[in-house]
Amino acid sequence: MILNLRTMSFQELVIFVTVVREGGIIAAADKLGIAKSAVSTQLARLEDRLKVKLLERSSRRMSLTVAGEHILPRVESLIAEGERLFEQAEQEIGEPAGTVKMAVTPDFGSLVVTHFFPEVNRSYPKISMISKFDYQFEDLQDPSFDIAIRIGKVNDENLVAHQLGEFKRILVASPEYLAVHPIKQPSDLEHAECIVFSSTTTERIWKLFLASNMEQPIPIPIKSNMAVLSFSAIIELALANQGIAYVPEFMAIRQIRAGTLQRVLPSYQGISSKVFLVYRFGSDKIHRLKSVIEIAKAHIPNLLKSHSC
Repeated sequence: MILNLRTMSFQELVIFVTVVREGGIIAAADKLGIAKSAVSTQLARLEDRLKVKLLERSSRRMSLTVAGEHILPRVESLIAEGERLFEQAEQEIGEPAGTVKMAVTPDFGSLVVTHFFPEVNRSYPKISMISKFDYQFEDLQDPSFDIAIRIGKVNDENLVAHQLGEFKRILVASPEYLAVHPIKQPSDLEHAECIVFSSTTTERIWKLFLASNMEQPIPIPIKSNMAVLSFSAIIELALANQGIAYVPEFMAIRQIRAGTLQRVLPSYQGISSKVFLVYRFGSDKIHRLKSVIEIAKAHIPNLLKSHSC
């Protein structure tokens, strides 16, 4: 009996089948949204559990062993049965309900809470959303967190990371400040009053790209009298005529449209940052999480586009 037993991971089974269907580890990693190394590790674990080699690997191709050919149909059957189990459970549960906890950075979190949370509530009134704002990324190993939105990159290869979109950082200042301190070229920033995003230093290198040439960054050394670890506070300082702010575009778009802030060097922009929806493998099979994940994938990309110039 299997109770005496060795454990079996559905993640390993799904990865094995996906590698076979997609024709290799790289394609499977892209399909599943996880790192190539995680696919290789999970495959090795499955072979170790079964005590049999499933795939022949070479630099050019990957093929099933004889044992792999025999085992593949049974693995596909197990996965299909597992999917039916989840579907049956969802049908019995009916409308998704419960609490979903999300970890997100403070500044992007404000955008998410004010626009995305109401969308979830309209679609699924029995789901409650809780968010924690923190610049330190949650690693989702804490079971109290269900999903996260991360900016830049995802370092944990065991998590699913779905790219929702991206945003760029831009230079802004108040019209009053620019009337007295005009900025005509990037080098002018070296002598301007700039507001730095940091809690440890007032010096930074701002990398700008000419919109027509995104391959060659222009590094600008910045020495400031003010450093704040909050983009919201930096924008408030810019509104108060305190200098040049280098902030995410989505945070300044409302003030730009209202005319209280202006783009500085509008033909230049900063490095684009990717936005990822991150969750544990298999979370999208849980009814309440699947519902929120689907809304996030559909709604947040449009949210990012609507908050850009």
